[in-house]
Amino acid sequence: MKQHWLFLHTIGLFLLPVWCAPGWAFHTWKRVQLPNGLTLLVVEKHEAPVVAMTLLVKHGATSDPSDRRGIALLTGRLLTEGTRQRSGDQIAERRAALGGEFVADVGFDFTTLDWAVLKEDLTPAVELLADIVQHPIFPAKEVERERKATLADLQAKTAVPPQALLLRHFFGTGPYGLPVSGDAASLERIGQPEVVQFHRRAYRPDATILAEAGDVTLEEIETLAKKHFGTWSATEKAEEALPALSVKREPAALVVNRPLVQASVRLALIGAPAASPDAPALLLLSHLLGGSTESRLGQNLREQKTWVYHVRSTVATFRQTGLLSIDMSIPYAVLLPALQETVHEIARLQTELVSAAELEQAKQELATRFYFATESIQEIARFVAEHEAYTQGREPPDYVVDALRSVTADKIQRVAHTYLNPQSAVVMVEGDAQALRKYAPVLVQGKLPQWVPPSEVRNQQGDGTRSTWAAPGETNGVSDGRVQ
Repeated sequence: MKQHWLFLHTIGLFLLPVWCAPGWAFHTWKRVQLPNGLTLLVVEKHEAPVVAMTLLVKHGATSDPSDRRGIALLTGRLLTEGTRQRSGDQIAERRAALGGEFVADVGFDFTTLDWAVLKEDLTPAVELLADIVQHPIFPAKEVERERKATLADLQAKTAVPPQALLLRHFFGTGPYGLPVSGDAASLERIGQPEVVQFHRRAYRPDATILAEAGDVTLEEIETLAKKHFGTWSATEKAEEALPALSVKREPAALVVNRPLVQASVRLALIGAPAASPDAPALLLLSHLLGGSTESRLGQNLREQKTWVYHVRSTVATFRQTGLLSIDMSIPYAVLLPALQETVHEIARLQTELVSAAELEQAKQELATRFYFATESIQEIARFVAEHEAYTQGREPPDYVVDALRSVTADKIQRVAHTYLNPQSAVVMVEGDAQALRKYAPVLVQGKLPQWVPPSEVRNQQGDGTRSTWAAPGETNGVSDGRVQ
């Protein structure tokens, strides 16, 4: 699932010379809540006779019981396998007749159903969506089939993906630490009764958002929602408290042996939750570090030293936490100095205020990316649903751009101090073990070298093309390593 601030950061590569007009995409945004707690959101865009829907349930993998990991995923996948009124085949036929792409997605925090249809098909589409969400029967045969398929996928993986290793390091076996698909031991314990119980507990009107964008009005969708969702009531109320989150803040190097020509490197730090007041500033900080070729790391590592073809900093946010990651593909000979330079750029953000011009350019670039990231009605419906879920309705959707506007250089510096502590970083490296033992032995040992102050890292000629990175008890001499 796309995450709130990550949604802003990862889509769109275009720049505009001026700020987007305030509320440009959401000027018709309206919100209402039905008596049973169901939240309705509408963004009117009447240019074409199409309506996009996102139905969001505020429960995902982090709502899995500790001994039933993977049950949220199974539940989401099995919603369309039959209801009290329709068989799975009948649901598939009806969806095909109405057209449009129907996508069910289960993430850490939420479950979403996305569907775009012609305006003339909106009424039957809402009726079908309501039936799927409220009245699934979860046939035992289908539950077993899906459980075995998920289990087979897990067992077929010969190695844990690097991102999963990173999440496991930070969050252990708690929320966000295990994959959405769960683990084999938990999947063995899940049958139809457990899926039915999870649905009753998690799928409730007061935990559901129905967002629509396109050729529709609030009055139209409110009438349809009252008819098809109005009698929906919670049969079993879930615990409102979020699952306890434990975060490991210890430095580490995680090495994956792969026969790569260059090392694939990620430096990761714990970030801010999606609804945190720090999230906009952290996003801007990430963009300043490595959001474009004009960013500080882009200029330092690519343009000046020609060590990398590409370096990128991204922010991922969840309901309770977040990650800031800096990724690069780099020759083994300059792996350690490249990481040292990355730490130096972090230190600059902590000790020097960002100039007004640099900060304003970053704001304009991110606001423009937001514009292009919410161009289509399906993107708008998905965004407003997730924004509502993350902020609990406390802020309108255009708060995103307003929040970016309000970030100051002082706040950039403060969040740099708060979140970017290199002493608690995790470095994930994928690469050839022999080359890593030669050029970065301390990483192979699972440790981070000692960060050297910027004033001590230049070579005697001061040309910046070579660096030393002193590990505890050792000094590594490193060749130039320029990318040809």
